[in-house]
Amino acid sequence: MRVRKLLSKSFLVFSLMILFCMGLPGCKADEDTVTKPVTDNRRQIAREALQDSIVFYARAMMGTVNKTLLEQGCPVKYYFSWKDDETMNVQIRHFTVGVMPLTISFSINLKFMELNTWEKKEYPGSGWVKFSGDKGVTIANANADGYEDDEGGNGFVTGYFNAETQEIEFATVFNMMNMSTDVYLQKIDYSRMATYDEDFAQFERDLAQYKEDHGL
Repeated sequence: MRVRKLLSKSFLVFSLMILFCMGLPGCKADEDTVTKPVTDNRRQIAREALQDSIVFYARAMMGTVNKTLLEQGCPVKYYFSWKDDETMNVQIRHFTVGVMPLTISFSINLKFMELNTWEKKEYPGSGWVKFSGDKGVTIANANADGYEDDEGGNGFVTGYFNAETQEIEFATVFNMMNMSTDVYLQKIDYSRMATYDEDFAQFERDLAQYKEDHGL
């Protein structure tokens, strides 16, 4: 997944840059690593597109192991709302699939920003914006819908949305048992909400067949 590789690459390059600058008086960080807010209509387009419940295909990961087992992952409901003009809240409720060892619920507030130099190489063309947050709350085996607290945890999300093509890609790291979900690059498809039950049932049939074929 590009977003996961990009996170690792950006962290390595940024760390090396900081170490280099520490040895040079007056050295300043590359301006392309500085967070820049989105000032045009792309954030408004994101606000209109990312509302209410949307189903994406995602892989549940434990480290580098795909716990959904199937390459295409499974349909997952994500819940979107907006705290204000600049802050988007995203939730996952009662998520468990495949051979995951527990049920996870998650909530996080996210801000939108411009891509830096490295990210523009990974996401070429116009329309792209980045969304990110790092205080996500993770609850294991939660029963209640919704959250009173949207911050205070240490889970994080990094993702990318194209305001022109309606493409999206993002990784959610729960910081619990090394679990995460990867929504690989795909277009928003609102019709998946109507077929969610059928699509999830098909995933479970495909998963059962995969286990049988592989002796799991």
